[in-house]
Amino acid sequence: MTASVRPHKNGNAKRLPAGDVSSEKLWIVFRRAYHALADSLESGVTAKGVAVSDFIVLEVLLHNGELTATEIAKKTRMAAASVEITIARLKKQNLIDLQHRRGNEQDTHAFKLTDQGRGSIHWMYEEHARDIRAVFDILSSEQQLDLYHSLRSVGHSAARRRAVPSTNQRGGLTPWQLRRAVEYIRQHADGPVTTKEVAASIELSDSHFRRAFKIATGVSPHRWLLGVRIGEAPARF
Repeated sequence: MTASVRPHKNGNAKRLPAGDVSSEKLWIVFRRAYHALADSLESGVTAKGVAVSDFIVLEVLLHNGELTATEIAKKTRMAAASVEITIARLKKQNLIDLQHRRGNEQDTHAFKLTDQGRGSIHWMYEEHARDIRAVFDILSSEQQLDLYHSLRSVGHSAARRRAVPSTNQRGGLTPWQLRRAVEYIRQHADGPVTTKEVAASIELSDSHFRRAFKIATGVSPHRWLLGVRIGEAPARF
């Protein structure tokens, strides 16, 4: 059996593997493509002298208008502590401003772009959009539409499977939460990582996370972090 050939928009032929592609192989290719795309687009942002986290927050405010810090964290999937640091930096640069939103008989602090911030992100986003188009220009319009619908279907399927309890039956972390929390701690062990940041990475409150982590591992997150730093924590689960 020979490999099939699919024409590209630019006229170049791409040789595809023969036969069916396994789900595992598809995931590997998707993950590599995602990281390559993210690295390419992030380099375009940092080349303008802008921190990626700043760009992400400005972009989400551009598209959504006024948002609270919690809403920004949810939409960007950034850790709550990272959002707070980024917001403080953007406020100092006069790129965003604090607003008061009244609801449920209490004031809620929200943030919106200033005129200066709107002008800055409009300019940066135009460049960013051109970079995105350049990456996907290898695909025809039909291929882009097929990819769009395919990825939406995969995303919805993953979201449904993600609908699991926030803790296991004993009150500890679920397996995916524990793996992600431990990986987050390892990736940030050299810096001033907080339990609040780790908890936000798996969408739990700080107090809930600290209690569930100790049930799952037998030690507190702080003790685990110290173990990572001195090489005593287990390599994996």
